[in-house]
Amino acid sequence: MTHRQVSLMLATSLGLALAASVSAQERTPPAPHCMDAVGVQEVEQASPRSIALRAASGQAYRIDFSEDCPGVRGATSLKLEVPAGWACGRPSERVVVDGRHCGITAVTPLQDRDYASVARDSDRLRTATLPAVTIRERREIRRSFGGSPSYCFATRNVRAWSSDPQGMLVETNPRRNGGHRYYRVELGSHCRQLDRAPQLSFHSGLQNGLICGNPGDRIMTAEFETDDLRGESIAPLPQYTRGSCTIQAVYPASSQASN
Repeated sequence: MTHRQVSLMLATSLGLALAASVSAQERTPPAPHCMDAVGVQEVEQASPRSIALRAASGQAYRIDFSEDCPGVRGATSLKLEVPAGWACGRPSERVVVDGRHCGITAVTPLQDRDYASVARDSDRLRTATLPAVTIRERREIRRSFGGSPSYCFATRNVRAWSSDPQGMLVETNPRRNGGHRYYRVELGSHCRQLDRAPQLSFHSGLQNGLICGNPGDRIMTAEFETDDLRGESIAPLPQYTRGSCTIQAVYPASSQASN
């Protein structure tokens, strides 16, 4: 069997580009769980024994290695060598990271929530291992985790929201959030305030304007105060009580009805 190699090359602006020597004919996977390696959009790594990828179709996958294979996010040369451009977890498949060969043992489809968790942890690890920077000018430099549009949304781009038993569905400007219009927001517990809150706001735990499911991310709500005991001589004015709901997870939703 002739094995066609699919090469993944890190690009400076887009993060990942794919060049593949595969046929342009209609492609049928060898098995339902196989990942089409042509047009892979993103690669994340939160553990040396696996990576997470998002295919051109938008479906996310996890690739497990036979042994530790660190350094995928920081690699200058990254290749995915799989037969006919399909990654299925066969013995012949491997990822080449800066010349190091890492055997693939399994390929598994991922839910968007699980992919977002890997991407978030990947960003945290990458930030923690960045080299030290020497500051030559006396000016304030603010550091924070960089949010990926794959699993974060900017508070300033929120257009609308709705609550349901699963938490919240937030609508954003897709041009400002990596092409995603809707995001699923899961809460740490049922937030009854959402059903009657006249207004709410999102608070970023890292104070960078991004909601990613990081520690400290929460929703701030305001409710009408029902027992206003002020004197009758004073005209009634709306009174509010403040509350907050902890955000547990954030990930893109494919549509308004998606979960």
